[in-house]
Amino acid sequence: MGTGTSRTAGQRSDLSRIKAWWRTLGGDRFAVLPPPTRSRYTQSDGHEDAAEMFAVRGISTDASFAYWHWQSHDAFDRDGDLTGELYLHWGGDHATVTAGLGDGPDGYRIVNGGPQGAFRLDRVTAVDGDGLPDPEDAAGVRQLLARLDTPSLRTAEAVEYAAPTPAEERWLHDRLWDLLTGERPAVNGTPAPATDTPNTTDLPATPATAPATDTPATTTPPEVPAAPDLAAAARFVSPLEHRQALTPDETGRLLAAWREAYAGRLAAWSGWAPVLHALLRQEHPGSWDVAAALGPEASYVLAAHPSPRSLELLRAWALSGNGSAVRGWYRTHRALREPDPHLAARTLSGELTTHTAPETTQTALLDALRTAEAEVRRTTEADPLRTAGTGARPTVTGRGAPADAALPLLATVRYATDDRLPRPLRVAAAAAARDTVARVREAAGRLPAAEAADALAAVERYEAARDDLLAGTGPDLAGYEGGLCDLYHHYRTLSPADVRWLRDRLADPSTGVPGIAFCLELLYAHGEAGSDDLEALLPRWKKELTKQYRTTYTEWRHPLTTLTCLALDLEHPAAADLLAWWAKPKPLWKNPVRLLTHLGAPDEAKAAELWEFIVSGEHDTGHLMTWVLLRARLDATHPLHVAERLIGEPGVREYVLHRVLIGVADPAQPLWHYAIDPRSHSWWRRAQEVADDPRLTDAARAIGLKAARDHHVLRYPAQVRPALTEGEIAEARAWAEARADRPAAD
Repeated sequence: MGTGTSRTAGQRSDLSRIKAWWRTLGGDRFAVLPPPTRSRYTQSDGHEDAAEMFAVRGISTDASFAYWHWQSHDAFDRDGDLTGELYLHWGGDHATVTAGLGDGPDGYRIVNGGPQGAFRLDRVTAVDGDGLPDPEDAAGVRQLLARLDTPSLRTAEAVEYAAPTPAEERWLHDRLWDLLTGERPAVNGTPAPATDTPNTTDLPATPATAPATDTPATTTPPEVPAAPDLAAAARFVSPLEHRQALTPDETGRLLAAWREAYAGRLAAWSGWAPVLHALLRQEHPGSWDVAAALGPEASYVLAAHPSPRSLELLRAWALSGNGSAVRGWYRTHRALREPDPHLAARTLSGELTTHTAPETTQTALLDALRTAEAEVRRTTEADPLRTAGTGARPTVTGRGAPADAALPLLATVRYATDDRLPRPLRVAAAAAARDTVARVREAAGRLPAAEAADALAAVERYEAARDDLLAGTGPDLAGYEGGLCDLYHHYRTLSPADVRWLRDRLADPSTGVPGIAFCLELLYAHGEAGSDDLEALLPRWKKELTKQYRTTYTEWRHPLTTLTCLALDLEHPAAADLLAWWAKPKPLWKNPVRLLTHLGAPDEAKAAELWEFIVSGEHDTGHLMTWVLLRARLDATHPLHVAERLIGEPGVREYVLHRVLIGVADPAQPLWHYAIDPRSHSWWRRAQEVADDPRLTDAARAIGLKAARDHHVLRYPAQVRPALTEGEIAEARAWAEARADRPAAD
C-alpha cells in the first residue's frame, strides 16, 4: 500500500503547511519556538530553548510557549508528509497555550491532551457510511487502525478490544489479503484457502469444451505474484488477531512469508507477536519452532497459551535469568499445576535459587505474584481501601473498576515478612517496598479501624525486618537507568553496607558499563573510591570502558571520566595511560567530555583550559559543573560559593549556571544530569536547600526558589518518582506558599 500522498507539482507537504500556520502563531504572553533541529531532542531541550529565546527576544519569563522536538518530528517522512500524530509540547499556562494553538491549520485537527499531556496534531480525513477510509488514504487508514488497536480494557494480566463492526472486519481482511496475494478474496471478503488448485466450489460451472473461435488462441505467461508486503501487513495483523480473527489461511501465508523474509531474525518483524498468537491458537505445527527461534521475547505470548511445551520453554528461559520469562513461567505454572499464588511463587523461587539464577529473577517473580494476587482481588474480592471514607459499603470488584494504588503497595509490604515465602522473595519485597511505606501509612488512615490497624501492623513488621533483609543488597544495575536516577537520593550518605555493595559490584565482571558508572561515581563523589576499586577496573578499561555511553540524562558521568579522575587523584601509574588515550583524536565521542577529567588532581592550568572552553560558547556537557567543583577544591571552599560568584558573569549561560548551582548543593553527591530534572527527589531537595541557604546571596537563593517553583512536586506531583504521599505534596505546597512573596530568578 502506498503512502497515499502522491502530490502533483506545486502541492505542498504537510510539513510546509504546518510550518506556514506555525509562523502565524504567537502574541501576548504566548510564543512558539521555531521548528526543531536535532539539538532539541527532548522536552527538557525545548524548555531550555524557550528560556534562551525569551532572553534573546526580551520575552517575559512567565510567558507560555509551544514547540515540538526532534523525536516528535519523526511524525514526518522524508517528503514532509505526516505518518503519525505530531506531538506539540508546551510550557506555562495550559489555557493560554490552548487558546494560542486554536483549532490548527486548515485540513488538520488538534487534540488537547490536558494539563499533563501534549497536544496532538493530525490530518482531518474522510470516511464512508461505515466509518471506513479510502484504502489509498494513508492518514485515514492509520487513524482507523489506531482506533481499532486501542484496548477497551487493560489489566495486569489481560488486554481486551472491542469487537469490530462486520464492515470493519471485512475491510481489515480485504486489506490484508491484498498485501498477501495482490488480489481480493474469492467470496464476500472471506479469504480463499491457500491451495495450488482453484477452489471449484466457489467458481461457476465451466463448459467441458471451449466454444469455437475464429481468433487463434494465444498463450499469456502467468504473472509472477509480488512478494507479500510484510511491513504493511503487520498493521492489519494486530487488530485482527487482537480479536482472534486471523484465519488459518492468512496465518499460514504470513508464516511462510515471515520465515522467508526474516530468516535467522524472526523477531525483527514488527508483526510477529499476533502471528505467533494465531499459530498457537490454531495449534499450527510450526508454532514451537517459531517460538524457540524467537527466544525469551516470546514469553508473554507463550504464557497466554499455557501448555506443557510452553511451560518447558519458559522455565528454561527463566532459569537463564530472563525476567519476562519468569513472569510467563509463573503464569503458566499456575494455569497448569498450582493455582495458589503463594505456593506457585514458593516453588518457582526455590527452583531459581537452586539453579543460581540472577537476583533479578526473584524481583520478576515477586512482580508476577503481586500481579496475580491483584487480579484475584480485582475479580473476586472487596477492596476496603477503595470504599474507605466514602460511606459506601464494600462491594465485589467488577471488571474494569479502578484499583486503589495502595493495594499492591500494602501487598508488597506484607510479602517482606510473609513466612510462606522464601527469603529471596522476601528480600525482593523489602527492596520494592522501600519507597512505599509512607504511602501505605497514609492510605491506612482512610480505612476503618480494624483494617487500619492491620495495615499499620504490617508496616511495623516490615520496618523491624527491613534492615536485616536489605543488608548487602542494592538496585538492579542492568535495568532501566531512569530507575537508578529515581533512587539516587537514597545515596546522599553511604552506609558501610552501601560501600561494600558498591565495591563488590565494581569487582564483579558481570557488571555492565552503566552499573560501573553508577557505582564508581557514588564511591568517588563520597571519597570512598580507592586503589582497589581502580585495580578492579583496569583490566576492563581498554576493551569495555572506551565505548561510547551517553550519560546525558543520568546523575553520573561516563565511567572512564570518573576512573581517570580517580587515577589522577591517587597518582596511580595507570593515569599516564589513561591520559594518553584521552589525548588521541579518536574515537570522536570522547572529545566533548575529555575536559571533564580535569576534576582529577586539579591545578590552575586545568582550570584555565576549562574556563576557556566555557566562555567559548561550545555545547556544555558538564564543563561548567566540572569547573565549579574543580575551583572549589583549589580554593578549599563550598562549590555553591564558586557558582554564585558567576551570576551575571559574561560568557556564562544563565540556564547552565542555574542547573549547576542546584547540582552542586551537596558536593558529596553532585548531580550530573544536563538539566534540572523536574521529576527527581534529589533535584527538588537541592533546589529547596539553595533557596533557603542563609550563606548565599539573594540572587543565588532566587535561582533555587525558581527551580523549586518549576519542579513537578508543585506543578505535576503525579509525575514525580518515586511517588509522593499526599502529606509530602501538602508540605511542599506549604513551603512554596510561605515563600510566595520572595522574588525568583528570571
